Amino acid sequence: MSYVSLYRKFRPTAFDKVVGQQHVIRTLGNQLKSGSVSHAYLFTGSRGTGKTSVAKIFAKAVNCLSPLSDGSPCGKCISCAELGGGGNLDILEIDAASNNGVDEIRDLRDNVKYLPSVSKYKVYIIDEVHMLSNSAFNALLKTLEEPPEHVIFILATTEVQKIPPTVLSRCMRFDFRLLTIDELVSLLATVIDGIGKRYEQEALIAIATAGAGSARDTLSLADMCVSYCGEVLDYQSVIEALGLCSPDTVINLTADILRGDTDKALREVNGVYAKGKSVNTLAKDVAAMLSNVGYAHNCTNANTILKLPVDIYEKVRSIAVDISNARILHALEVFCYLEGELRYSSYPKVVLEMAVIKACEMSSDFSQEGLLKRLKAIEEGGVIAQGKIADIDIDGNKIWQSIIGQVRQDNPSARVLLDSITPKCAVIDGILAVVIDSEEDKMLLSNVLDVIKDAVVSKYAYIKGVRIDVVKSDDSIERQLQIIRNMVGLDKVKIVNGGNNNG
Repeated sequence: MSYVSLYRKFRPTAFDKVVGQQHVIRTLGNQLKSGSVSHAYLFTGSRGTGKTSVAKIFAKAVNCLSPLSDGSPCGKCISCAELGGGGNLDILEIDAASNNGVDEIRDLRDNVKYLPSVSKYKVYIIDEVHMLSNSAFNALLKTLEEPPEHVIFILATTEVQKIPPTVLSRCMRFDFRLLTIDELVSLLATVIDGIGKRYEQEALIAIATAGAGSARDTLSLADMCVSYCGEVLDYQSVIEALGLCSPDTVINLTADILRGDTDKALREVNGVYAKGKSVNTLAKDVAAMLSNVGYAHNCTNANTILKLPVDIYEKVRSIAVDISNARILHALEVFCYLEGELRYSSYPKVVLEMAVIKACEMSSDFSQEGLLKRLKAIEEGGVIAQGKIADIDIDGNKIWQSIIGQVRQDNPSARVLLDSITPKCAVIDGILAVVIDSEEDKMLLSNVLDVIKDAVVSKYAYIKGVRIDVVKSDDSIERQLQIIRNMVGLDKVKIVNGGNNNG
């Protein structure tokens, strides 16, 4: 006998076996018990959440001669026996993806007038109904609104937004939700026990997490993991079978990113890539780990939510202790947008490396914390950007001295003027910010600004422009921050203060 996959072998045959859709089961059960069955239903929701399974159970239950207390089919009566066979003509499943033309729907419309062969109702289950053409939908409308008394329609779709409003208004709609991790773990435990396999709880959690709310996807992944593992379904084997990165590797990379260690972070990325791991998978794993760190930083006993293995959670918690929310949010923001960029990129590894650098560098952090650090660096005449160009630190003061030396040679008339001004400088996001302490000096320096810009752009390709402004030591912090933001083109960036966004 050929092998039957787990999601087919353990497909529910009664309402009490359906996982996570109690709002649907309860309503349908009450309708069956009261005899107030509708003529048309629409089941919508993500793939693998039970739409077709519930449709099949309901089709048998509505014809069952001795239904159970919850409305489920008994599975023993003559009707259930007949409908359980593969050759029954009273429960018709139609794949709208391959039968989406108007001719097929016209044939259906002509056949609904015939009475069921052995049952009370003839049930039409139209799967992926959103694939029907506009003409096919129009041909179905009248029959869907007023079918013969012996006909029930069940439409199933994953893309309800593609269905015309005229069809939606003729159906009783049920939205199937994604399953929770706990519900999927409970389902997995039942299934794995059913095949006589031993398992670790952490392994089930890893599979359920990868299933992303879909029971069918989760059981398909479990099928693969069971085949890969030995006698015990253990956590490490599941990680290997699913092609996920080692938890320790992801933790180390996340820690390097949050601590701003670009060197170590890029080495970790290169090491993972050298092992043949998927760039997309690594990006998702890092994003998930950043989220875990956020929980560990902000929630007491966060593992009641995360349900990570104890040793992994302790490592996550140790990272979260010394990291600010601003830093976590900055890295999360970078990685949340990364999936879309990777999807359309011809160089996914380069895109990931760019994201890692951006997440590490304080020069790309526009939070109040990042701006304050830059301002402090300017006041101290230090280095703002954390990266390096051609192994040379991006030190604004050194760049200024180099440029001024060149300007003095090329434009002797500016020598006296430049010798009398000693600003503090820094490179911020490709802008050479020149800070002076008097309006008079700003006016004098502006007279030769074009000459300075030409020299900067010709000598330093990574500098996009030069900005000059006055920052006085007795100005308020808010005032100093506003000036710095305006200088580097961040005038619309909000400052986060105490969890509130202020302009």
